[in-house]
Amino acid sequence: MNAMVLAAGLGTRLLPITTSLPKALVPVAGTPLLGIILHRLKAHGFTHVAVNAHHHAKQVKHFLQHFAEQNDVTLYLSQEPVLLDTGGGIRKMLDFFDKDAPILVHNVDVLTTLHYAHLMRAHIDSRAAATLVINRRQTDRPLSFSSQGDFLGRLTNFQENEVLFGFCGIQVIQPFLFRRIDADRFYSIDAYEKAAQAGFLIRGYDITTCYWRDVGTPGDLQAAEKDIQQERFTL
Repeated sequence: MNAMVLAAGLGTRLLPITTSLPKALVPVAGTPLLGIILHRLKAHGFTHVAVNAHHHAKQVKHFLQHFAEQNDVTLYLSQEPVLLDTGGGIRKMLDFFDKDAPILVHNVDVLTTLHYAHLMRAHIDSRAAATLVINRRQTDRPLSFSSQGDFLGRLTNFQENEVLFGFCGIQVIQPFLFRRIDADRFYSIDAYEKAAQAGFLIRGYDITTCYWRDVGTPGDLQAAEKDIQQERFTL
């Protein structure tokens, strides 16, 4: 199976840690975020993984070289001299993979107990062009889905205390959806909104019952390490 890890961000919310370190290599309980995700992907049967990098890209390159020497995984580094945003970063990495096979895309600063192979099976069975991993939480960037789980777009009118769906930074895509876009830089959610409006099936995959944490700030790092100590998440 194929996967991408989006790791090109500047990690500004993690300053000053990311002054001399890329976000991908920020450690949680002694293990770099990228290492945690790569080991989990390998454990779930992913054999080909592409990783993009921009900030301190050489450090990411050296880490991937060492990981590939120690593990039976084919890795590819996509360096971005100029940031391409999430959608552009995904599109740039597509040629590393088989033309039509689905690809799991994973933000580097997300920890979860989600079973990736089960997600891939649900995506394939649904015949969707893309599947967005979501959970129910308060967020200032909520997404709207039909009662059948079809993506409708961003939710702009909502009550302050309403239970909302937030995007979890994990998605599965059919490559054609991004190859058809004639742009180098764009956001993936924008692409999904346009695709849904054009009649393509974009599905939601609810992981509210799974452990999930966005590790984007020093406070989030401390919380994640506490979760590990309490065995809510294991490395």
